[in-house]
Amino acid sequence: MPLAVTTEIDDHVATLRLTLDGSRFGRVVLEELASKAVELRHSTDEVYSVVVVAEPDFGVGWSEDVLAEDAVSGLSESGMAFEALAAIPQPVVAAITGQAESAGLELALACDIRVAGKNVSFGMPETGLGMVPRGGGTQRLPRVVGRAPSLRMLLTGESIDAAEAFRIGLVSEVVEDSTVETAALNIARMIASRGPIATRLAKEAVLRGTEIPLADALLTELDMTVILQTTADRAEGVEAFVEKRVPRFENR
Repeated sequence: MPLAVTTEIDDHVATLRLTLDGSRFGRVVLEELASKAVELRHSTDEVYSVVVVAEPDFGVGWSEDVLAEDAVSGLSESGMAFEALAAIPQPVVAAITGQAESAGLELALACDIRVAGKNVSFGMPETGLGMVPRGGGTQRLPRVVGRAPSLRMLLTGESIDAAEAFRIGLVSEVVEDSTVETAALNIARMIASRGPIATRLAKEAVLRGTEIPLADALLTELDMTVILQTTADRAEGVEAFVEKRVPRFENR
């Protein structure tokens, strides 16, 4: 049986590949995803950006064993793996194919940038089963697309297509299904070519800033700028700009 989650690193871009059983998230996948996410969190010297791929679909829900264990424990342990993914400091790009519903959509929402195939469907069907999303869907979806579109998806259980997902800002790019991973890798490589410390701090500033008042968020941005002033990469960026050449960042 193949590993449920694997990581491949090429030129500072890590591809995190999930193999789902029946397109559902089982305990093994969640445990391995959490473990790989922690490894990536501590690999900033080697990994500058991450692409997430899930096969055969991006995911249609949770396995029965996960639902049963969560019901007994009273805790949404199923969402902890997505929390670990969202906590990765490097920018994360989702390459979404097939269906991204329930847990699959929540996996996508734990990423920073989402690229989808034109035939992908998105949905949150939990309320039709008498449940509430358990992987961060009720919190991350409104932060990405706003309250009104989120409430419609969450309360009606309606699925939307890739074109509508692009219209409401759920995904940033829609491409042919066969080119989704390539498109996501292109974005990740573009990110990896930039100052790795700067991209991590920019991500942190955005994520922290959206949770606090604007005045405090602006101070957060200033803090990140001050931190960057102490790095060799920032000095290299200024020097490269003056000399009109491509900067050579060293992640320090």
